Amino acid sequence: MAFRQHPSDEIVNRLVEIASLFVACRDAFFETADCFHWTPARRSPAERAAAELPSPDPAVAEPLGETGHRLIAEVVQTYLLTASGHLGGLASLYASCEVIFPTPALIRSTIENCAHAVWVLGGDSDESSENRLARAYLEELVSAEEAKKNAGRMHAKTHRSYLLADKRYRALKDEIIARFPGTTMEALGNRILNGQTLPKLEAAVSWMYELTQSYGGTIDSRTGAGVYGFLSNMTHPTLYPARQLRVWADDPATGHKVANLRVDLGSAENAARAALAAFYNALTYTTSYFGWPTAIIDELTAEIEESMPTFFVLQD
Repeated sequence: MAFRQHPSDEIVNRLVEIASLFVACRDAFFETADCFHWTPARRSPAERAAAELPSPDPAVAEPLGETGHRLIAEVVQTYLLTASGHLGGLASLYASCEVIFPTPALIRSTIENCAHAVWVLGGDSDESSENRLARAYLEELVSAEEAKKNAGRMHAKTHRSYLLADKRYRALKDEIIARFPGTTMEALGNRILNGQTLPKLEAAVSWMYELTQSYGGTIDSRTGAGVYGFLSNMTHPTLYPARQLRVWADDPATGHKVANLRVDLGSAENAARAALAAFYNALTYTTSYFGWPTAIIDELTAEIEESMPTFFVLQD
């Protein structure tokens, strides 16, 4: 039988302090949205996209939702909203010291959502707005396909939920082809649009780390891939992560061996850093794309630096 060791007061206090950083990141996202309403600032890449990609898009006769530059903003803000919600969950878990088994899934999902938000915006501020729009549509397409697939699994294909999901999926493909003439169904099936290819989960994460490293990020793509792989192993059934957390000892009361679960503050803090870095970089990148003032980011930076002085320092 396994028993979790009771964390020391020092560990408890530090985990609560880390929890406050998750809350600060989530609050920074909502404050950003409330202040700027996803409106492009002057002379920003987003303003150029607004000029080049009007919304509503005249090429789309019956839009299913946002189009043009507003579609790019909608996809990015949805992914950041999701990531911020996971940070809220992490705050609750860290504050209650539940940092062994439940946190990796939320950290992994935070990183994935941030990676896709950044991927939509791209790695070059001077890049074609059409490419950003294509990437946003690819995200919409795979989302609609997943909705259709899972509705078909949960219900009969005559069920209203499936019929609506299938109708939306087909209509979205028609909208994409109308917006990008010459696009084939084969290309869409391969997640290719306007020369853009939707990356798989690990590839998107690795790409994000490559990009952030080029801007001075402290995690390179190789290390990021290792962190992501370990988080995935902690999320999906894999034996070694749990075994690494067990410390066998003799129970003097019974004479039996017991396995104590070790609350490792260093590991918990490093895992937190991975989630915080992904979200901080994604929110910073989004702020830069829209050309917004950096006061909110600056305040968040100061709070992180105060709690984690080496957060923005490159490690040897």
